[in-house]
Amino acid sequence: MKNDKIAIGVDIGGTNIRAGAVAFDGSIIGDTFSIPINATDPKELVFGRIASSISRVITQNDLKMGDIRGIGLGCTGPLDVKRGLILQCPNLPTMDFFPLRSSVEKEFGLPVFMNNDANAMMLGEAIWGAGKGSSSVLGITLGTGFGCAIILDQKIWMGATETAGEIWISPYREGIIEEIVSGAGVAKLYEKLSGLKASSKEVANLAFEGDASAKLAWEEFGKATAFALAWSINLVDPEIVIIGGSIANAMPLFYPSLHDSLVKNICPIPVQNLKIVKAQLGDAAGFIGAAALVF
Repeated sequence: MKNDKIAIGVDIGGTNIRAGAVAFDGSIIGDTFSIPINATDPKELVFGRIASSISRVITQNDLKMGDIRGIGLGCTGPLDVKRGLILQCPNLPTMDFFPLRSSVEKEFGLPVFMNNDANAMMLGEAIWGAGKGSSSVLGITLGTGFGCAIILDQKIWMGATETAGEIWISPYREGIIEEIVSGAGVAKLYEKLSGLKASSKEVANLAFEGDASAKLAWEEFGKATAFALAWSINLVDPEIVIIGGSIANAMPLFYPSLHDSLVKNICPIPVQNLKIVKAQLGDAAGFIGAAALVF
């Protein structure tokens, strides 16, 4: 395949689907599209929205099928990457064991490449974004859920059963780490502290405005994130740690407690070289990373 061909990337999350066309150098071609996934709808409707997003990228950007190298799908998991299946996914409750890759291949007649959304996003960041030039990248995505990816020499480390990086389910206090390190987790922390309900975005706005309970919720969030990162950094010893996802926009609120907790719990030499940065590719990181699967 020629490098001048383009790829279509699709970021399939628990809240939205976002799609766009990407060149070999990581640049976005034309318009991109984002729609709600409405994940509790029947699987036929959910898949229809995924297919519609891809169709809009092709038709509204006047792309020729012969110029498209393939379609990359970055999907919330867990997945069976080898078989191209969505498994029993909490964020896509009606899509259990859905053959996503073969369905997209049948719909468009193009090669389709698939991985979980955290892996895809961080592959894009490792190649074209904040991790460019780094040989080992540990990435976490903070949004609807808590994702983690390990990128070694610009390749996703999948593990023996394709579950490397699935630390969201790891134990934390009386539950699992994702119950705190996620958008829902921040909301729960704030409600516990203040007695009031608010979304993670609202809690961030309140904290930036000086609300004491909101600030404390983000401090607790940072400590919990550091707990997960400490184990991961000690295990992987990455050159760089990248934090992405919608909640990365609140990094000024949780980074101080994250950093302070982290340096106390990782080996001394990594502390001296600790580099934690925000993802660079912004809201497009998910579909850009999905396109990287094709290249």
